[in-house]
Parts: sequence; structure tokens; C-alpha cells
Amino acid sequence: MRARLTQMGAEGLSGASVGARVVVRHLIEDGARATDLLGELAHLDTETVTVRTRRGPVTVALDDVVVAKVVPAVTGRGWRVAAFLRRAGVAVLDVGCVLRSVEADGEPEGVAATLGPVGHGAPVDRGAPVDRGAPLDATVRLVDELLAAGIPVFVLTDGDGRVPEELSRVGLDRLVTLLLVAPGPPRAAAAPAREPTPTPTPTPTPTPEAYALAHAEIERRLARVVGRAEVHFTDDRPDNVDAARAFGWQARVFTPQR
Repeated sequence: MRARLTQMGAEGLSGASVGARVVVRHLIEDGARATDLLGELAHLDTETVTVRTRRGPVTVALDDVVVAKVVPAVTGRGWRVAAFLRRAGVAVLDVGCVLRSVEADGEPEGVAATLGPVGHGAPVDRGAPVDRGAPLDATVRLVDELLAAGIPVFVLTDGDGRVPEELSRVGLDRLVTLLLVAPGPPRAAAAPAREPTPTPTPTPTPTPEAYALAHAEIERRLARVVGRAEVHFTDDRPDNVDAARAFGWQARVFTPQR
């Protein structure tokens, strides 16, 4: 009975995407009672589900799930990310998958070039593939709305020096002046030329220290002290959202306008 209940309970999460708003009822106190988790889906595999609640991420074994489902959007509520950013003292948005789609022109990049200090980054090899993508019109319109309302807006990227060119190529060159770069952790030195080329690894998640550098640059550009909680940040990657929250920014996983 328990196995059947687990299968039926977890079934409601089938096909749910990261960032979806979900409710998960699960057993606690050795099955004596159940409680609900409400928040954004952060991770789901064959054994566990992680929900990002207001108090932080909570991981539950699927064996303990009684029932779970995606919470449908409330008619009339509007775009949650937009409402979140409209309440910001300073709005910060990621580039990839937030302001533009990510469709590589050529082979996808395995690892971005090592990032320089906060700014536009260092020049890179122009022979490398350029990730152009396409503007996400709803988000671009939201940025224009925030700027018109007097809310400072910055665009954060862990990309390299090609980002200004990529933005210009898709008609977003006016956003180049808003760019900040959050450096990732130091990378290992390259292997000698005679050694086999190492397998590319994913771009590392920016650390809280990287967000501290970005925050300092925001204060420099605005010429004032900015409270960490004033900054509202959105990114499609939950690990980046968690790192920003660890630094003290308010952060939300980006979901597109429906």
C-alpha cells in the first residue's frame, strides 16, 4: 500500500519543470502525520524532490510523498517575476534564458573563459562560436518599464567578454551599459599541450563572494550604499538563485510570462 501511495503521490510532479510552483504533501514523524511544502520546484529525481520554500530549500524522499501537484497560475495575478522586480530597490536580471534565449551559433561552449573583475570582461578569441540567441520580448519590455519607473536595473552574467557583442547582435545593445560580470571560482591551470584535452565541465556556479563584487559595483555606479535586501534578482538557474540568497539578495527563479 505504501509503495502504491508513493507512486500515486509522486505522479503529480511528472513533467513539472524547475521553477514551477508546486505543493508537496509528505509524511513526517515516522509517518505519524503529514505536512505540506509550498514553493518552487528546485530538483526532482527518481528518489527525492527539493522544494524551495520561503525558509529555504527542503528535500523530501519520494517514498514519503503522499500527494504532489503543480499549482496552476491564478487568473488575474499576472507575471510573478514582474511583480517581484517591480518591488525592487535595485533590479538585477541574468542574461541567458532571462533576457535572451540561448541558441549557440555553432558548437555549444563547454566552459566560458575565465572571468575578469566586475565589468565587461576581457577580449576573447573572435574565432570561437558566438551564442546569439534571441531577445525575450516580455522581459525586455519589463526592463524598459522598470527603468521608466526609476528603478535601477543591472544585467548580471557569468559569461565572458563576448556578451556585449552578443547583446548587440540581437538588438539589445542598449543593455550593454547595464552589464555586470559575476566571476566564478578560480579554474585549474591548463594541461600541458602534449596531454590529452580534458573533457569540458559545466560553467561553475558563482559564489556569494562573486555576488559581493557585483554588489560593490552596483554601489559604485549608483554612488550610494545599497542594502542587500533592496536587490531583487532573477535567474533561470536555481543554484545561482541560492548563491544570491546566501549573499543576502532577494532572489527568485525566473519563469517566462505565460
